[in-house]
Amino acid sequence: MPVSSPHALRAFVDAGYLLLDIKPAHAVRVEALAQLHKDPFDRLLIAQALEEPLTLVTADAVLGGYSPAIVVARS
Repeated sequence: MPVSSPHALRAFVDAGYLLLDIKPAHAVRVEALAQLHKDPFDRLLIAQALEEPLTLVTADAVLGGYSPAIVVARS
């Protein structure tokens, strides 16, 4: 990352982003996901997107296999 985590957090807060806490329901949803992707952090993002519901935008085409709510940005 080109900036430190504390700097990035401050920039997100200053820009008005809402931060999403990890909830027990997100952890439960992770267990129910198909094993399309092995990265635990990505799986948590997918679970949050599906549980809330939110749209997740990613460059990782594998994540798009979970749901139409996951948008794969193509460059």
